[in-house]
Formats: sequence, C-alpha cells, structure tokens
Amino acid sequence: MIRLAEPSASDLAIGARPLLVVDVDEVVLQFVAPFKAFLLANGHELNLETFSLNGNVKSLEDGRRVENAEVKALISAFYDSQEDWQEPFSAARPTLEGLTEIADVLLLTAMPPRHREKRRRLLARHGFDFPLIASEAPKGEVLRDLCETAPPDLIFVDDMLYNCRSVSQCLPEALTINLLINDDYRALAPKTTPPSLVATGWDHADTIIRRHIAENG
Repeated sequence: MIRLAEPSASDLAIGARPLLVVDVDEVVLQFVAPFKAFLLANGHELNLETFSLNGNVKSLEDGRRVENAEVKALISAFYDSQEDWQEPFSAARPTLEGLTEIADVLLLTAMPPRHREKRRRLLARHGFDFPLIASEAPKGEVLRDLCETAPPDLIFVDDMLYNCRSVSQCLPEALTINLLINDDYRALAPKTTPPSLVATGWDHADTIIRRHIAENG
C-alpha cells in the first residue's frame, strides 16, 4: 500500500506492489482543449503548429506571438482557475481504479507545488483519490529519490517523451509509457523511441501495463 501524509515525496511509504506513476495534464485531465478555451476567454489563441506551447500562443488584440514569459504567466493563471476548466478523460478513472487491483497508483504532476491543493481538490471531485506529488523537478530524479530504499516494479505514464526519458535514465528498469491520447497532439509529438512504449489511449495503456505486471510478477 502507498500512503501519503503530506504533499512531499519524502512522506510516501512505498510497498512491495508494482507502483504505477501517472502524469496528470493530458493524461488524466484534459489540458490542451480547456487551455485553448481559457486563452480565448482571456484574449489569446493557441494554434499548435509545433509540439510546444511556447511560440504557439497569439494575442487576439494585435496578432503578435506571445513571449515565453507571458505564456508561463498564462499557464500559471490557468492553473489558478483549473477547477473551472479541466475535466478528466473519460477512460482514465475506470482504468486506474481497475489497475489498483494489481498495483499502487501515484499521480505526479509537473507544476509549482503552490497549485497542488487546487489540483488535489479537482482530482478528488472526479474520484481520483490517489496520492499526488506536484513538482517542477525532473521526474526521473523525483522517482529515483522516492524509490531509493526499496525500488518497486515501476511503471511510468506521461504524454511528454522527455519525462519518459528522464525516468529511464534515472531508473533503467522502469517501464515508461508515452501516452498520447489526442490524434492531432500525437501527430505533432516527437516519435516515441525505445525504451519507452507508445500508447494511443487508456485501453492501450491498460493492456501494456497488465501484460508487463503479469510477465514480471
């Protein structure tokens, strides 16, 4: 069983079961669609021409491309109001609930810790009652520190390939799954390369995870 007393990796108690670590934005909660809607409501537009928010946000007032610092501020403002905008992918909760039969689940979200409480409330409202870490540190380093004393069979799911690579570099035995649910988003994403595996939806990810645990149990 995985237990969490406080929102810090040091407060997690890791057991002997497989540990499934799951990103939140665009994996559990929809991000791209609600962020687009948020921007439109605040005088901006997101048109993804590349697999990045930076360089793809424009001001509706004058058509200029927004500088990276302003994009960061808009993302922060979105997270401040995330409870009004974000909804989960429909298959995320039933899939994760089913996987709790064979693994412990931990949510690892890449955001400043000050946004964690709002994110926790939002997830709880939709039935995601799993421990949550919010950190801006490289995810591989977070999980390496977490699993330092008793590394479990670790499965990591994220939409960003660089996060999968970070985990693979720090914990080479981990299974890393690059989950890209949105077809348009996937088309722009860097090609998933070994040792990571690509999953095109939660059903696909569920099959990969269950097969991995069965083969390593």
